[in-house]
Amino acid sequence: MKIKLLPIFFTIAVMAILQSCSKDDDNEGNRQSAVTLTVVNPDDLSSVSYSGLSVSFKELNTGKVTQSTSFTGNNLSISLAEGSYEISIDGKIKYEADGTSAEASVSGYKESVVITGSAASVSLNLFLKTTQSDFLIEEVFFTGTRTAEGKQYLGDKYFRIYNNTDKTLYADGLMIAQSEFMTTDKQEYTPNIMAQSFAANAIAVVPGNGTTYPIAPGEYFIIAEDAINHKEYNPNSMDMRPAAFEFYTEDADDVDNPAVPNMENLFSSMVIHNRGFRSFVIARMPAAVSKTAYLTDYTYDYEYNLVFGGETYPMGESVYSIPNAWIIDAVNLSVESEFQWIVTAPSLDMGWTYCGKVDSDATRYGKSVRRKTLSTASNGKKILKDTNNSTVDFSPEAKPSLMN
Repeated sequence: MKIKLLPIFFTIAVMAILQSCSKDDDNEGNRQSAVTLTVVNPDDLSSVSYSGLSVSFKELNTGKVTQSTSFTGNNLSISLAEGSYEISIDGKIKYEADGTSAEASVSGYKESVVITGSAASVSLNLFLKTTQSDFLIEEVFFTGTRTAEGKQYLGDKYFRIYNNTDKTLYADGLMIAQSEFMTTDKQEYTPNIMAQSFAANAIAVVPGNGTTYPIAPGEYFIIAEDAINHKEYNPNSMDMRPAAFEFYTEDADDVDNPAVPNMENLFSSMVIHNRGFRSFVIARMPAAVSKTAYLTDYTYDYEYNLVFGGETYPMGESVYSIPNAWIIDAVNLSVESEFQWIVTAPSLDMGWTYCGKVDSDATRYGKSVRRKTLSTASNGKKILKDTNNSTVDFSPEAKPSLMN
């Protein structure tokens, strides 16, 4: 009898050990940390007070979102499971600056915050959100399309730029730039100028004398990669001939529609990344800065160490920078499985949007990112959402507005 019972006792013992391990694993994953969040006031302000502050903690491994509004002054206490978090905050601020009282919206963002241990402290810088007084990036179609044979089709990407104000704006002189750095490859760049400027690997400028291209309130214009009827070559594509402008590079295998004005290539040529690894800004150069002066005074030389195969390789590059003060809108793009960091200052954009959840996701073709509509007036004019957070402002994997 004893010999027959031994396997039963052995099985029970093993099950008990496995259950014990399972419970320990569960407890390991649910360990809580008492977190104290402290928000840091924007620079050069006095008599600061906040209202309606709301903070969101997104655990990056599970996707779980925890929200709270329980601030006492600049501090909030909350219990969170140990993990790696993305923290964002919005609210209102009253303050004094240069002897004048003012009210504004405020926001902040911090990525990859690791919370471990029984207690943790986190600080988060807040930024004033400027009132929109210029164009917005309404849509970026960067994925391209596929032919009926399933081949990748090039040349039909575009930007849709929208007048979200109540006044006529002029597109003349508007800069559009693609980021030098990728949201999927975080490096320790030296010097790091992100808090002051945007590093660009390509910059194009809308032509005109200052009043050549008026855009009425609620209207938009298209900047096409190639302003031709792509449907003639790919039925799955679009007719881009109505575009207001197109990117064109001389001395290259590029298509030029003479009926559509070309963007001016201020630096390099705009080759739009078709997987969304880079980010984009629109900006206005001050009238006192000429294009010649810009190309002389705003170079950005940086260095970093590339680690590959256990070896370290010193790297460096020379590009151009656009001061954050010139930038009127930004959108960070990435891929869910590859995202590592945001390549703009949080004051410009503290979120990101996407087409395709993994690298080389074939389902991304024929999709764009489109800004959400906040409201629509009785005359049909849309007010687009603009919180300087592309995660909440844009609809990912949307149907392109020009796709029939």
